[in-house]
Amino acid sequence: MHLQSAAAFLALLASACPHVTHAKQQGLRRKLAANDCTIMAVEALGLEEGEDPEMIVECELNPDDADGVSGISLLLDATPAQLGAMRKLISDGQVTPGHHKLNIVGAEIDDSAVHVPPGLDIASSVRQNVEKEGRRRLVDTIGNLNMLLVKVTDVGGLVYPDSATTMSDEVFGTGTDPVNLKSGLEECSWDKLTVVPGLSDPNEVATGVIEVDIGISFTNNTRGTIRNAITTAVQAKLGHSLPGPYDYVLYSVQGCYVDCGWAAYAYINSWNSVYQGVYYKRPGVLIHELGHNFGLAHSGGLDGATYTDHTCSMGNPHYSDDAFQCFNPAKNFQLNWYNDAKITEDPRTNGYDTTLTMVGIDEYNIRGGSPVTVRLETGGGADYFVGFNRASATGPNRMNDEGDNQVTIVQVNGGSGESYSQSFLKAKLSQGQSYAITNYAGTGKTVTITALSIDISTTPGTALVRISDGLVPAPPSPPPTPAPVTPAPTIASCPGAQEMMEVQIQTDNWPGETEWTLTDKCGSNGVILSGGPYGSANTPFSSNVC
Repeated sequence: MHLQSAAAFLALLASACPHVTHAKQQGLRRKLAANDCTIMAVEALGLEEGEDPEMIVECELNPDDADGVSGISLLLDATPAQLGAMRKLISDGQVTPGHHKLNIVGAEIDDSAVHVPPGLDIASSVRQNVEKEGRRRLVDTIGNLNMLLVKVTDVGGLVYPDSATTMSDEVFGTGTDPVNLKSGLEECSWDKLTVVPGLSDPNEVATGVIEVDIGISFTNNTRGTIRNAITTAVQAKLGHSLPGPYDYVLYSVQGCYVDCGWAAYAYINSWNSVYQGVYYKRPGVLIHELGHNFGLAHSGGLDGATYTDHTCSMGNPHYSDDAFQCFNPAKNFQLNWYNDAKITEDPRTNGYDTTLTMVGIDEYNIRGGSPVTVRLETGGGADYFVGFNRASATGPNRMNDEGDNQVTIVQVNGGSGESYSQSFLKAKLSQGQSYAITNYAGTGKTVTITALSIDISTTPGTALVRISDGLVPAPPSPPPTPAPVTPAPTIASCPGAQEMMEVQIQTDNWPGETEWTLTDKCGSNGVILSGGPYGSANTPFSSNVC
C-alpha cells in the first residue's frame, strides 16, 4: 500500500459529511475504473432487547478506485429487488462474500456508495474472484490464528476508557480474565484453533493491541465512513494492507451516534469485525462476530425468527462479561473442528433405517467412535443436521442457553452445511420423543427422527437416535432364470461290459473360446471325446461316448 495515498484518502474521509443531500452526492460521483468490486456482506448484532438489523451488502473497491488504498468498502446502492436477490444468493450459499465479484461495467461511485445500474441482473453479474485465489485462505478456523485489536480515538478525542492492557486481558486473557474470546474459541474447538494475540509488532501498546487516531468524528459520521477511516489509519500505521500477517483484526470504537442499533458487526468470510462501547469485552458477542468471519450465518429458533436459536452462539449470544456458548449441529458440521466426528446419511433411499449412538461436542475428547453431528442429505442443499446437545458441568457447552441434554435437529436454507447459510432449529427431543419430516426431500415419504434413549449418567453421556422412513425394505431382485439345459439325447446301450459316459457343457458369453478334450489315461492315452469351439453363447451342449 502507498502510505502517501493512504493519508490522502484519510484526509478525504475526514472532509466527508454524512448529511449532504442526494443531489450533492451525485455531484461527487465518478465512474468505477475497475468495472467490478468484491461483494462484501455485513451482519450486525442488535443491542440487547433491540431489533436485529438486516444484512448489509457492500462492495470492496479495487485500490485503483480508492486512491491506492486497500480494504475500502462502500454500501451497494441498488433497488430493493436487486438487494433482495443478492441477500438470497448469499443466504443460500450461492455467493460467498469476500470471494465473488460483481461485474458492474459503467457503474458510478461516490464517497458513500457504489451505485448499481437499476436494470442490472444480479445473478448473472456475479463471478469468482480469481485474483484472490491462493492469496489467503478464505476462512481460517484451524491452527494458530493471529488476531489484532485496534483501540480507536476520533478527532474529538472520543475513545473507550479502558486501558490497552485491560483490553488485551478482556479479549485475549493476557491478565486475570478467565473467560474471553481466546478461551471460548479454544474450548469450543477443543484446541483445534489457537488464538495468538498480535505479532509482537513494535506498534503494539499491549499484547495484541494497537492504538490509532482517525481524523473524523464518531458523532456525525456513518458506520461505513468510520470503518473505512479506521482501516486507512491502521494500514498507514502498520505499513501494509490489511489483514496482512493477521488472520483477524478487531476494531473497538467508543460508541455509535449515526445509523446505530448495533452492538457489533462483522464482515462475512473476511478478517474484520467492529465493536462499540462495552461490547468488545463480551465473549459471547466476540465469538458471534468471529463466527461471521468464519463464514457462519445466523441461527434461527423454533419460532422461525432469525436469531432465536439459543443452542448456538450464532443466535442471540450471551451479552455478559463472563459467558459464551458454542455452536449447533449445522455450524459444527461446517467448521473444521470435528471432521473426524461428523457423518452424512441419506434417508432418501426407500427402507432407510439406522440407529446411531451420538455424543455431544461437550465430550468430544472421549467420544470413542461416536459422531457429534450427523448430516441428512436432501439432494437440494437444504439439509438437516442432528446433534446431542450435551451440557455437562465442566465442558465447553456448560453455558448453553437452551435444549440442554436434548437431541437437537437443525435445517439450513442451502449450501448443505458447507457454506454460509441461515439455519433454523426444528426440534428439541427428550428421551422417547420424535420429529417427523413429511415428504422428505420431495420423496413423498415421512422420515422420523427419534431419541430412543438419553443417558447422562455415563461418561460420555450418549443419545441413541433412530432415523427411519418406516417403510419395509424393498425385496431383493429375484435371481435371473437360468437357461434351460438341453436334455441328453436317448442313447442306445453300449456293447458288452462298456458303460455310457456323458459330458454336459454350458457356454458363457464367449462360446468361441470354449474347447475341451477327454483322454483315456488307462489304455491308449488317446483322445476319446472332444468338443468346441461352440457357436452359441449361454447354451447347454452334451456329448457321450462308450
